[in-house]
Amino acid sequence: MVKIKFLGRFREITQIKEIDIDYSGTVDEILKFITQEYGPEFKEALFDDNGELKDYMKILVNGEDPDSMENQKISPEDEVVLFQTIAGG
Repeated sequence: MVKIKFLGRFREITQIKEIDIDYSGTVDEILKFITQEYGPEFKEALFDDNGELKDYMKILVNGEDPDSMENQKISPEDEVVLFQTIAGG
């Protein structure tokens, strides 16, 4: 099972800390799957108007940045973490 952890804004939207799902595919595909599960508010938090991941959103697979959202494969034993980065000045 793929473990998906929601931090910050995503935890507020989903009202859960993490889920385990039976899934295999790419990072991009799993994000689309999760977006369908959690609706428009989740989608608006994650993607811009062009359907691209917002600049300040972060996706980690097993603690590392995926090389490519479209090509990075997710295996059943993987952990995916979604969160918003914090910036300040």
